[in-house]
Amino acid sequence: MKKGSYNLVADGRPIGTLEEGDVVQINADGGLVSLSRLGKDLGSYVRVKFVRSRWGSNFFLKSVNPSLNKRNYDDNLFVSVFSGKLKLINNVYLEHYIAGVVEAESGIRQGFEYYKVQAIICRTYALSNFNKFSQYGFNLCDNVDCQVYKGKSLRNSDIIRAVNATKGLVIVDSNIDLINAVFHSNSGGYTVNSEDAWSQPVEYLKAVPDTFSLKQPHYNWEVSIDKGKWLNYLQKKWNYPINDSLYLDYVVDYCPSSRDVFLTPLDTSILLKYIRKDWKLRSTYFTIKDQGEKILVTGKGFGHGVGLSQEGAMKMAKLGIPFNEILHFYYKDIHLIHLSALDFFRSE
Repeated sequence: MKKGSYNLVADGRPIGTLEEGDVVQINADGGLVSLSRLGKDLGSYVRVKFVRSRWGSNFFLKSVNPSLNKRNYDDNLFVSVFSGKLKLINNVYLEHYIAGVVEAESGIRQGFEYYKVQAIICRTYALSNFNKFSQYGFNLCDNVDCQVYKGKSLRNSDIIRAVNATKGLVIVDSNIDLINAVFHSNSGGYTVNSEDAWSQPVEYLKAVPDTFSLKQPHYNWEVSIDKGKWLNYLQKKWNYPINDSLYLDYVVDYCPSSRDVFLTPLDTSILLKYIRKDWKLRSTYFTIKDQGEKILVTGKGFGHGVGLSQEGAMKMAKLGIPFNEILHFYYKDIHLIHLSALDFFRSE
């Protein structure tokens, strides 16, 4: 244990307590969780819970096989075995979780106003996707399929202050439903309509010009690709007629005047989102220049481009723009309300 104290509960019955400095080794033993402490076997169980006995308790996890850096987590730990491996669930107070996500998703070098922005969108996203993995016995994962979460926020006190300052605040649409508060690293100067990145149009996820993202750390990029491989890909995957000079020109000298959806108007089945995925490009906002045996792909932005641009929002916060105006800039026709008000509207 890192701080505080814990009750150790196995298969529904208490088997001990843990204080600061205590260490328990946890292993998967067939379909059971085996526990030991200071070399003493504590038994094997189907489900084990480490339940905090007082507020503020937190613990370290250190993986031995594979060897990973230790992480600090707030609140409770639930352990079982799934497919021969340990299944670890951090049963955590929402605002503690939000602080951890804010640190993991935006780093430790931002200011208080930006952290308020990130706290609100992370809270909204978590609650609107709360049952994403419920069929597996937990709510949210800790990677980019949900939001990155590496445990307790430790490295910038402004993060905790921002989470507390916005406690319970979420974003809703015109129907008072939680929005899907998606975000990305950098828009490249123009965000994307939700239907251009995915499938369905969403009224609050509309493309907007975004000058705040210009000249930020992830604003531009480039990559050189072998032209033969590029043309072979288009021909084999998309049946694209690369031997037709008219068609060929579109895909070796591609220079849209703004964000586009299709690689070429001659074949609207080739969406830029597929190109980005297949070639692992940073965004769908790019140009292509013929360089003989190579093509040079020069792009703008980093990420899917839908919703809030983190670097754009960071710039806005540094310019003194308040958190609520930043959110209204990237999400259209939305409202900021407290969770208690959300419950009231739903009861109506």
